[in-house]
Amino acid sequence: MNKMRINSERLLDNLNKLKTFTDTPGEGVTRFSYSAKDAEARAYIIDRAEKAGASIHIDALQNIRMGLKTNRPGHKTLVAGSHIDTVRNGGWLDGIYGVCSALEVLETLSENDFSGEYNFEAVVFAEEEGSNFGSTMTGSKFIAGIYNEENLDKLTRDDGLSLRQVLCSLTDSRVYSIPGPGGINAEDIESLPWDFSQIKAMVELHIEQGPILDKSGERLGIIDSIFGMRVIEVVMEGVGNHAGATPMSQRQDALSAAAEAILKAEEIVRSDEDRRTVVTVGKMEIAPNCSNVIPEKVCFSLEVRDKDEAKINRFMDRIIAAIRDIAKARKVSCSCREHSHSLPLHLDDRLAQGMKNAAEKSGIPFRYMDSGAVHDACMIAYKVPTGMIFVPSINGRSHVPEEDTKPEDLVAGAEFLFEIVCRELG
Repeated sequence: MNKMRINSERLLDNLNKLKTFTDTPGEGVTRFSYSAKDAEARAYIIDRAEKAGASIHIDALQNIRMGLKTNRPGHKTLVAGSHIDTVRNGGWLDGIYGVCSALEVLETLSENDFSGEYNFEAVVFAEEEGSNFGSTMTGSKFIAGIYNEENLDKLTRDDGLSLRQVLCSLTDSRVYSIPGPGGINAEDIESLPWDFSQIKAMVELHIEQGPILDKSGERLGIIDSIFGMRVIEVVMEGVGNHAGATPMSQRQDALSAAAEAILKAEEIVRSDEDRRTVVTVGKMEIAPNCSNVIPEKVCFSLEVRDKDEAKINRFMDRIIAAIRDIAKARKVSCSCREHSHSLPLHLDDRLAQGMKNAAEKSGIPFRYMDSGAVHDACMIAYKVPTGMIFVPSINGRSHVPEEDTKPEDLVAGAEFLFEIVCRELG
C-alpha cells in the first residue's frame, strides 16, 4: 500500500476557490472556455502547478499539460485530468474535480520528490462541454487528430465568431498560447496531436452525473464503457402569420410541428427493450419568437446516446424518418443535418482490473458501470489505454446549480486516483 497521502484540505480548498470563478454568482457556475473567468481559473491552476515545480505546456487550442518536476526525457507518461469549462448555470464539480484531483496528485508527488519508472502529467482539456461552439470534447479531438485545421473555421459561436477567430483574439500570454502575427498556422495545428507512442495511459476522475452510485451507497464507479452519441440539427420552416386571425385549419406552424416531432422521438426511444438508449432535445431557437405571431422557423438539436452503435443509428434513423413524415403532414419544410458523432467505447480492461483490485484491497464499496455522458477520456481511449473513475453525485444532479458531492466522497475519489497513479508509475 502506498504510504504517501494527498492533502485533502488543500483539495477541497482548491475546489471551493475555483467555483468562485463564474459569470453567474449564486446561479451555478458559468465558465466558458476562452472567457475572462476561464483565464482566472487557468491562472490559479497554473500558479499552483508552478509552485510545485511543474513544467507547463499550452498548445494552440489552449489544452494545458503540467509535468511533474522529476519527469525524465525518454520515459513514457501517465496522464490524468479533465476540463474546467462548464455549461451555462452548471455545477461546481463537473470537470474541475478531475483537474483539481490530478493537480493534487502532482503536488503530492512533487512534495515527496517521487520518481517512478514512468512520468506523470496533469492535463486540462479545453472546450470539453461544447458550450461555445456546439461541439463537445473539442480540445481532445484536436489532440487525438480527429479535428484538423478546417475545424477552426467550421466551428462557430452563436455570435458568428469562428474558433480560429476566438483563439486569435486571446491576449493573456500568462494562461494562453498566443498566436503569432500571422495567426494560427499549419505548424501550430500539426503540433496539436500528442505523440501517443510516449503516453503510457490516461486516467480521468469525474463525478458520476447520474443517480446510480448515490442510490446504491457505493463510493466508486469503475467505468467499463462510455456511451456513444449521434447529434443532428433539425430546421423546420412553416409560415408566420397573425396568431389571432389565422384559422387553425390554415396554419403551417413550425413550432407545433417541432413539438410533435420531439414527442415522437421520445416515444420511439422509449420502445428500447434495454431501457438504456436516451434521446434529448436540449437547444431550440424559435423565430420570430413573438407571443402573437405563429412561429415561422424552429431550429433544435437532437441527440441519441447508447453503448451500442447499431442501436444509436437504428433509433436515430427512425427518428429522422418520423420527423420528415410529421413535417410533410403539417405542410412545413424540414432539414436534418448531421452535426457530430462519437462512437461508444470500451475502456481498458487492465486498468479496470487494477482499479478493482485496489478498491477491494482498500475495502471501498464500488461497482462496474457505464457512462452515459461523454468525456475527454473518450478521445484519448482511441489511442492509448484509458480508465475512468466515478464518485457519487447527490441525487444524481449535474449540469445544474444543485450539482454536489459529499466532501468525504470527493476526498475518497482523489485518494483512489492517487493510489492508481502511484501503482501505474511504478
